[in-house]
Amino acid sequence: MIRSFSIIVPVLNKENEIIRTLQSVEDSIAFFYQQDGTEAIEVEVLVVNEGSTDATLERVTEFSRSKPHYKIINHFKSLGIGPARNTGARISRGDILFFCDGDDLIFKEHFYLCFKLLSHQPAIDASSSFSLQTDRGLCTIELPQHPVGIVRTGVYMQDALHPHWKAAIENTIALNMAIRRDCHEFVEGFPEAPVYKQIGCEDISYDLWVGKFFKLLKVNLETVEYIRYPGNNLDRQLKKFQTPPEKYQDQTPPEQRELHGIRQRLEQDRLTYLFDKFKRVEASELFAVLNWQSLATDYLAQESYAETVRLCEQGIIREPETIAAVRNLLAVAYNNQGSVLHQQKNLTQAVDFLEKAIALQPALPPADLARIHYNTAAALKDQQQYEKALSSLQKSLTLDPQLPEAMAILPEVKYSAEVQAKGYEFSQNWFGPNIPIWEQYVGKLAQVPGLRALEVGSWEGRSTCWIIDHLLTDPSARITCIDSFQGSVEHTDLYSPELIETVEERFDRNIVRTGSPEKVRKLVGRSQHILRSLVPDSFHLVYIDGSHIASDVLEDAILAWRLVKIGGIIVFDDYGFKFPSGITDAPPKVAIDALMQIFERKIKVIHQGYQVFLEKCAE
Repeated sequence: MIRSFSIIVPVLNKENEIIRTLQSVEDSIAFFYQQDGTEAIEVEVLVVNEGSTDATLERVTEFSRSKPHYKIINHFKSLGIGPARNTGARISRGDILFFCDGDDLIFKEHFYLCFKLLSHQPAIDASSSFSLQTDRGLCTIELPQHPVGIVRTGVYMQDALHPHWKAAIENTIALNMAIRRDCHEFVEGFPEAPVYKQIGCEDISYDLWVGKFFKLLKVNLETVEYIRYPGNNLDRQLKKFQTPPEKYQDQTPPEQRELHGIRQRLEQDRLTYLFDKFKRVEASELFAVLNWQSLATDYLAQESYAETVRLCEQGIIREPETIAAVRNLLAVAYNNQGSVLHQQKNLTQAVDFLEKAIALQPALPPADLARIHYNTAAALKDQQQYEKALSSLQKSLTLDPQLPEAMAILPEVKYSAEVQAKGYEFSQNWFGPNIPIWEQYVGKLAQVPGLRALEVGSWEGRSTCWIIDHLLTDPSARITCIDSFQGSVEHTDLYSPELIETVEERFDRNIVRTGSPEKVRKLVGRSQHILRSLVPDSFHLVYIDGSHIASDVLEDAILAWRLVKIGGIIVFDDYGFKFPSGITDAPPKVAIDALMQIFERKIKVIHQGYQVFLEKCAE
């Protein structure tokens, strides 16, 4: 709870103005106590003497002699108004900080108004406004709906200024500002670099920092007076402030422009530092006054997705009515963070974030929503949740039918979901990526009555099961599978991980799970022997995938040639396979190229990639 405030007054050689300024401070303190009706709020005034060489110090000392709430701090030389304000703030104890230069004026209602607005707790006090009697009449002041960290009021100036420049002054100077101590300390005070003593602009940088991180409430009531004296900032820039901005011609000398460039780089460096600092500090107490929606947008642009999520989630809890305003922002952050986690192989969390993005039902463009559904599908795919992945992919393609990434993985996910639903057990998914090619070039065979297929090299039956499920749809269709079925595979029974089963056992169990084991004729042995025993001109489809050695592939191809009907299709796998260095055997490509060259007048090449599809045109 806010129970105190401090007024910091830097002063340098203002012997003729300082007492008037301090008296205005005193009058405003007195008004505060009249309105508040209690002495429980502690108030202090800290005058920071910047090495004045006139009678300023003596006059301040005399003025404060009977005022125990005054502290005088002396700098032996002028360090600049930024360091002077920071010195006062460090020594002060108030929960709220006010800043008043030694030649300006505070109107009586200023402290009370700002204190009431900054200390207002909407969750406790249901009031929406209060009345304030000023010398200019009775005013109704609206209370903030949420706690704020900074209050700014209007600024009175005797000179007529263009509204644009007056607003700019009111939005940057420290005179009309009240700020919570914890907000001031988070940004680590006003800038103190030497360049500011040359060009000023401390207020501009400070306002940039505090305004970026904390909620600000602006009240249009003028409660302070910014006085123009010969040679002060207002006096030097009066002509500019009275000129419409579109007609103003900047006449800043080159050396001054260079100094302002330095100042702007320092501003950005501090801002970058504060963004990083915020990630490391516990912000629970500050969160109530954080400008969290703007910060979340900034962190999203910086690709700090976890920080964006943290801000939005906590902000929505505190301010549920903001959900509509940040729904899209949070959905994008969830999606991007989910994608990052997916890349890091943290699949469980990735899916969680991506599903949160979808659950928000953001009003994003269809292409963006399609991307979120695709990212979800990709993470679910890697998590082997194929049915859910397929559902997400279908939603993605409904929103954006041409999304290339979704189209690319759809066949594999669809196939994997089918495999999972059937309960097939396969060691590797080498066949899934080829399914679109099979559907394109051999899918039409499913319509052939009495279809006959021959497979050389069946292993666990991955391709066999797909052919049964998708091509052997006619009750009379059959497939002959040739394999030595030598070797073993790990058993997938979770309760018996130590068990090892043979390839043939795995093949047999998978074939049973097709629901059509009667369609399979299994021939165990060497293909070169078995192929010689089969009836010529019997098969509409031959798939050769028995060996990586060119001589075996070529022998299988020649023996199978006479078994294929005219118009039938021969498929070779591993056309792009290469043996590791040190192995001298020729790869399958050598055999397949030889066959295509020798039979070039009797075949038609209908697809040539990692797999090769040939149509037999003549004996």
